[in-house]
Amino acid sequence: MIRITDLFATPLADVTLPDHEPVCEELRKLFLAREEEGDAYRCHKRRETQFGDLFESKFDLFTWKDPSVVKIARFCHGALGELIRKLTSYTTEELAKLRFDYHAWFHVTRKGGFQGLHNHQNASWSGIFCVDPGDELPERPDSGLVRFHDPRWCSWHHSEKGNLGLNMPYRHGGFDITHRPGRLVIFPSFLTHEIFPYVGERPRIVIAFNCSIN
Repeated sequence: MIRITDLFATPLADVTLPDHEPVCEELRKLFLAREEEGDAYRCHKRRETQFGDLFESKFDLFTWKDPSVVKIARFCHGALGELIRKLTSYTTEELAKLRFDYHAWFHVTRKGGFQGLHNHQNASWSGIFCVDPGDELPERPDSGLVRFHDPRWCSWHHSEKGNLGLNMPYRHGGFDITHRPGRLVIFPSFLTHEIFPYVGERPRIVIAFNCSIN
């Protein structure tokens, strides 16, 4: 009998907010209005991985008192807490003692905006919640695509039939996520990823967060 051990697995959580349409519409209007106010809400540091027409807010989003933001913050926190519970052997008492420190912000991306390869330092978990994916373009399925890259940096040193046909979670190469409204994806902050250029006309709006847990 052969025994297989899943070494060095990388979890990615995927959950959709029930009845997300009303809150996503509220968030869309709120974020576009805050974008119009410019520097009052804009993060003043333009990152080297950001290109084109992309607005990034300051990192205090989850402290806002707007009801729609409070609802999403609670949803993201609940999902992350459930993920930690499922992936660890912490007791109920140990889980109750954990403290979650969030940096959260929103992005408004317009035609031509994208983010190059990056990860998120000084956190254990990161997440992306889709408010509005923008225009769906059948002729450009890569528009605004999120691609996660295999953290096993040497996995492509040799490729042949013996390792190219592997199923998940052993497959080599990238893993792509297409945004849809109300969808939350949570992943380890070390996981390198990029966002392909968005080519739609309607603004693409997402919430992102990093979380340090101690």
